[in-house]
Amino acid sequence: MNQTIIIIVGILLVFGLIAYFYFAYAPAPNKPQLSSKIEQATIQIANQTRSYLFYVPKELSTKPALIIALHGSGMDAAKMRQWTAYEFDQLADQKGFAVIYPNGYKGNWNDCRSGAPFPAKKENIDDVGLIRNLIEKFKKDYEIDPGKVFVFGFSNGGHMALRLAMEQPNLIAAVSAVSANIPTPATCSCTLKGQTSRVMLITGTKDPINPYNGGNVTLFGFKKLGAVVSAQASAENLTERNGITTKPLTEKLYNAKENDLEKNNDIYSERQSWIKSGQTVVELCTINGGGHAIPQPNFRFPRLLGKTSKSFDAPQQAVSFFGI
Repeated sequence: MNQTIIIIVGILLVFGLIAYFYFAYAPAPNKPQLSSKIEQATIQIANQTRSYLFYVPKELSTKPALIIALHGSGMDAAKMRQWTAYEFDQLADQKGFAVIYPNGYKGNWNDCRSGAPFPAKKENIDDVGLIRNLIEKFKKDYEIDPGKVFVFGFSNGGHMALRLAMEQPNLIAAVSAVSANIPTPATCSCTLKGQTSRVMLITGTKDPINPYNGGNVTLFGFKKLGAVVSAQASAENLTERNGITTKPLTEKLYNAKENDLEKNNDIYSERQSWIKSGQTVVELCTINGGGHAIPQPNFRFPRLLGKTSKSFDAPQQAVSFFGI
């Protein structure tokens, strides 16, 4: 009997390891050579000490731009750098902007989903105050241009980016929200009226957590994390709030180096751009077949989150949308 149990346990362990490496393991990307080093710091917000990582390139532009990158729930600043394949740091070297990677409160953010079960939401943590104070600090320390402050967020961080866009359009020039739709009117704790920052939405049609077509945001069908409208409805809400009545410019996107997507086992994306006064105000990038991931060529998200597109480079596309 004991020998049988040992064999069964051994088999289960083997299958468990196989399942882990296939579904949950994601090989770390290579660390790039950078002009400067990543630094760690803290900032006091009321009675709380909040931590963050930041990167300032050796050659910082005069009145530089600032990108604030917000991680997903259960992640941290270091993982956000890794899961974006250190692209923002590399782009900072190329274009002379600064990057901040804040750590969420107990791994998450106080976004607009009124029913979200996260500690940051339940305790009503002042994450807007955190972002505001970080901007003020970088204005003082690095003379960043207050008109060139941008936010890139993934998942819960994407929802926080949308909150900033909806509530702080005078503070944040533009945001890029990945794997995040706007909450339904009945479950949204943020205003759904009034002008917003410029917004870029990046969403996968096969996202297992944030439903592309709207519905309950769930942790693989189990824990409910709030309800959202569809990606299309999110974009249309933003266009209406910004007084745009024209139809969007629609285009399919392909990576010029990988035109044969089927051969490269990749998926295609489509972009809708709503333009006002010659500037793109709202952009919806649909990753057809994409999962709960930041699409980019240098890091594959865990397979249980769905497919990571290699032909759409979200950090690079976001920087382009920001106009840096």
